[in-house]
Amino acid sequence: MSYLRFKLRQLMQRMWFLPAAFSAVAVLTVIIAYVLARFAPEELPFVMPTNAVQSILQILASSLLTVAVFALSTVVGAFSAASNSTTPRAVPLIAGDLRAQTSISVFIGAFLFSIVGIIGLSAGLYSEAGRLFLFIVTLGVLILVVAALIRWIGQISAIGRVSHTIGVVEGATRDALKVMREHPLLDCRRLDGEPEGEPIAPERPGYVQHCDAGALQDLAKEHDLIVTVLSRPGAYATPVRPLMMVKGVLDDELRDALKDCFVLGDQRAYDSDPRYGFIVLGEIADKAMSASINDPGTAIVVIDTVTRLLLDWDDEHREGEHDRILVAPLVPRDVLDDFYRPLARDGAHVIEVVSRMLKSLETVAACKPILADAARETAGNVVSRAMKAMDDERDVADLQTLSAWATKRS
Repeated sequence: MSYLRFKLRQLMQRMWFLPAAFSAVAVLTVIIAYVLARFAPEELPFVMPTNAVQSILQILASSLLTVAVFALSTVVGAFSAASNSTTPRAVPLIAGDLRAQTSISVFIGAFLFSIVGIIGLSAGLYSEAGRLFLFIVTLGVLILVVAALIRWIGQISAIGRVSHTIGVVEGATRDALKVMREHPLLDCRRLDGEPEGEPIAPERPGYVQHCDAGALQDLAKEHDLIVTVLSRPGAYATPVRPLMMVKGVLDDELRDALKDCFVLGDQRAYDSDPRYGFIVLGEIADKAMSASINDPGTAIVVIDTVTRLLLDWDDEHREGEHDRILVAPLVPRDVLDDFYRPLARDGAHVIEVVSRMLKSLETVAACKPILADAARETAGNVVSRAMKAMDDERDVADLQTLSAWATKRS
């Protein structure tokens, strides 16, 4: 993914972007209706009175402002509910949901369209043809508003709920897995052995949100460099944890250009970082096991979700077109620890949760050879924690039976 595409995708996920775009389109539509009226024939089949169009626009303007405020308050309430019942890290995904943004954008855009149309009619800017065009466009806006209202009714029944939040995080993680599958190792060569060269670190610490490997390749080819990326998307880079190691002749200007190929932020991004999705899902499951919520069923649902995602894991180590850039593959154990370790710690006393974790790891080990060893090791950790937390003999016996697959193949 290029830097421009990454920034555009980040921009589109902003809560204000779609409403602003729809508002601009609404204003442009009113202007186009005024301009097109100049090309209309002098004699029209019927005349549209000013009051007829203005009455419809006034109804839209007075009602849509209330609808837009109500929709925004519903979304804010959904943010709070998602943050309290799941995790605050999932809120940006709900805020960036295009379906909810589209409905709100239609309401705001239609409201602004009505206001601008009323101003134009009151000022006498529209001819008979202009009023006719404006009336036709108003009917189209009315249809859009009705469709958005119907769609919004279905959305408010789900948005903010735990199941909806889990589904949103699953979708974002699946998209990140698809990016990883299509661009393994960021389309670079695999790092074998220890990295060599001069370390280049950021001036301020932050999470790597994006790495433009294509730009790195261009710089490395132009200046005869070999670049080893140490901080993949999701890594926390600091002045003592460098972004990369560079082998070749460097100056200050080139160092700055190399650092500009990385986008750092205060939080991790889902786009190219599937591990972040597993961490957020782990937080949701772990929070469900807290004493205040005590909902093992939600933890089991999240475990099933992670199992589906891990079966889509395909971090192939085939090398890409960027031959001057070296990247180390993700460590399978780290990937599994992101999700299973917190839940194994806080859910060790609940046999139903431990049982589902072991079944999940058994499935992953059988279906994904690249994750098999890490899955067995993680299962051993789950069993070790559960043995210390469980007192009932039947639970312990069931636990030994469920974990037999890991000890036989280890």
